[in-house]
Amino acid sequence: MLTYVFLFLTASILLFQGIQLLGEIKKPLGVVPSEVKLQESSARSWGERFIGFGIFSLVIGFLSYPYPSLFQYLVPTIIIDGCALAVFTLYLIFVAPRVEYIGKPTEGEHH
Repeated sequence: MLTYVFLFLTASILLFQGIQLLGEIKKPLGVVPSEVKLQESSARSWGERFIGFGIFSLVIGFLSYPYPSLFQYLVPTIIIDGCALAVFTLYLIFVAPRVEYIGKPTEGEHH
């Protein structure tokens, strides 16, 4: 039972993140600052991958109820989902655009 909780949790995270990435392209809400916004092509590809992984996980999870032979694929699916989220996190940290801070003092000379 706990396997299903983790599977559906990671699938929902992937789906929501993918929908948010694709939604920011079509109709920006201003949630993501423009300085760190992903390029449209990379946001679209990440969003489509996340939605694909999320839907695949949900299909495997729901089909494993009537077909217990699919239960053996739940843990590898969770691992694949977790790896996708980890790769995206590393992409955001090391590859995605970053804010360039200029070395200005925030307070005036006389405080």
